[in-house]
Amino acid sequence: GGCMKETVANAMRILKVNPLSCVVWRDGVGDAAINQVAQQEIPAVRQALAGPTIIGEPVNDLPTIPLSYMVVQKRIATKFLSVDGERAMPAGTLIVSLQGTEHGTFYINGTAPPYSTPKPARFIIAHMDQGFGQRKKVLADLSWALCHDYSNWTGPIKLPSPVQMAHKLAELAGGFDDCGDSIDAEAFAGKIHFL
Repeated sequence: GGCMKETVANAMRILKVNPLSCVVWRDGVGDAAINQVAQQEIPAVRQALAGPTIIGEPVNDLPTIPLSYMVVQKRIATKFLSVDGERAMPAGTLIVSLQGTEHGTFYINGTAPPYSTPKPARFIIAHMDQGFGQRKKVLADLSWALCHDYSNWTGPIKLPSPVQMAHKLAELAGGFDDCGDSIDAEAFAGKIHFL
């Protein structure tokens, strides 16, 4: 939770933004850990969104910024085919009828490879405030729109661009001998990183 709070607070400070809403796409969380990670990170994100607080002051009057927290899973075994089983689902297909037992779920088929069955991404809504109207469609539409927002890439990608950029940056930093500790984060603040 502390790392997430610090990350959101630093981003708001460096980018000089006061958001009206917040959507978190969380990658790298398996089914068994969703509730635990959400319970740790959602309060931390809320605290960061509320801004700096004075130690010892009550935090009851924090401004309520609508928050949605989704876990994105890329490596899933689920595949979707046409009713006749002859074709794969086209890019942009949104599936909302297949639900998880505990959380709202939707699938987006972001790409359609010509010679294989596409693998959709699963979006598990661990938390969604009233500010989003309690409609998965709003989050699905935003997620799909951001699949078209990856720099220097024509057409959609499988994941929303913030998820893909975070994945690529983690992959890059993980390849350093010091696991990315030598990266000057301040020098790259406010810049979009892509590979």
